[in-house]
Amino acid sequence: MKRIQANRLLAALIGAAGLCLITSVAARAGSDGITPNMAAPSSVDNANKSDFWHQQYMLGDWGGKRTELENEGIKFDFNNIGDFLTDVTGSQVHHATYFGRFRFTTDIDFNKLAGFDGEFFFSPIWQYGQNLSGQYLHVNTLTSSIAGTNSVRIDQLWYQQGFLNHAITVKLGQVAPVNEFGATDFFDILFNDELGYAPNAIFPTREPFSPAGKPGIIVWGDLSPITPGLYAKGGVFTAYDDPYHPDGNGVGYGDDFNNGIAAAFEVGYKEQNTSYPGVYKLGTTLGQPKGGYINVSNGDHYDSDYNVYFTAEKTVYHPEVAATASDPKDAKSMKSGGETLDTKRGLDLLLELVGEPGDRNSLGYEATVGARYTGLFDCRPEDKIGAGIIYSDNSNSASAAYYDANQRTLGGEFTFELDYQYNPAPWLSIQPDVQYIMDPGGDYQRQDIVVLGLRTIVRF
Repeated sequence: MKRIQANRLLAALIGAAGLCLITSVAARAGSDGITPNMAAPSSVDNANKSDFWHQQYMLGDWGGKRTELENEGIKFDFNNIGDFLTDVTGSQVHHATYFGRFRFTTDIDFNKLAGFDGEFFFSPIWQYGQNLSGQYLHVNTLTSSIAGTNSVRIDQLWYQQGFLNHAITVKLGQVAPVNEFGATDFFDILFNDELGYAPNAIFPTREPFSPAGKPGIIVWGDLSPITPGLYAKGGVFTAYDDPYHPDGNGVGYGDDFNNGIAAAFEVGYKEQNTSYPGVYKLGTTLGQPKGGYINVSNGDHYDSDYNVYFTAEKTVYHPEVAATASDPKDAKSMKSGGETLDTKRGLDLLLELVGEPGDRNSLGYEATVGARYTGLFDCRPEDKIGAGIIYSDNSNSASAAYYDANQRTLGGEFTFELDYQYNPAPWLSIQPDVQYIMDPGGDYQRQDIVVLGLRTIVRF
């Protein structure tokens, strides 16, 4: 009965989110204006950007050299994300953990630097600490989008070249294809891995992910001559057995080519010429790793695996502001009544669905719904509030194996998340978070789990 109610709740949530997205597309399709970035908004404009609490980075602009280099196409970024998490309810032994990830990136835009369509990207990381859900909770969800394996390694090292006026781009090197095939655009606000990065059902094909990039190639094609905003992309990559071993530092390329192959394909559409942008993606990832897959219930062996995903991300609301001749900079999209839309603020929605074969995977399908509101309060235009729901349904094979050991089957697991991001400075974010896990691991006899968290982001 509890499983039936959960499935009904899931259907209602997906239906409501889908209706909202479809209604918004229809209502906004004819609107005019520029297309803002759906990701994190830019920092507040300040007259005195050299002030410690208003400068873009904690370590400043290096006497103007940092801005000068960025204008020339050379960008350096240093940041540290730290997640403190503790489970305060549930029948398991409770823990308080901290996991951090320090990342350094070098991004060179050769369009700016040398006048040709190329880009170089290099990103090593250091991650450290304890993984609360991975080590202690025994649940389907991952309560942190950064927590993983302690490691000092190269994550990504690639070069991208554009052809035919950027109609085709080719990215070659050490890549993290999950970033491009299955990942969401809500990392800036949602804590949980399925909401802030990608659903767990994406990963069994052994498609490399960040921060454990592997050798591969990704080709992107602009299909705007067919329909403006339409694109297609695909890639082929080395698969992995263990993403961190024996390649502990991200440079064991010889071993990478001994672990099979993974591939991905996606077709997508980005809405054009609107103040309410949306992107819609339909894709698949495929894997044929060394060793294949095993049905945990009956022992059957499979050489390959696949999944199919659909993602919709849509801006559905911007607050109106009065336009004045003396202060037009916040007037991003003029409306007929003399009102304007503040496109730096507003509500974005997320819906992602992933399905995979249940005979060789622990999950059968997964659904995520998310929301992000930027600038809910006039006095805090840069702050964000986020909320999300995850439903993961255990596969028939995983449920049967669990029944053999525990004399009861597995159903689905719900996770609910709510957080608020406070930005006291452009270089600092402080983000309290609460997650509620219902039927942990899909076991209706386990006590529900509440996880409290605090994330800090420092941009050096």
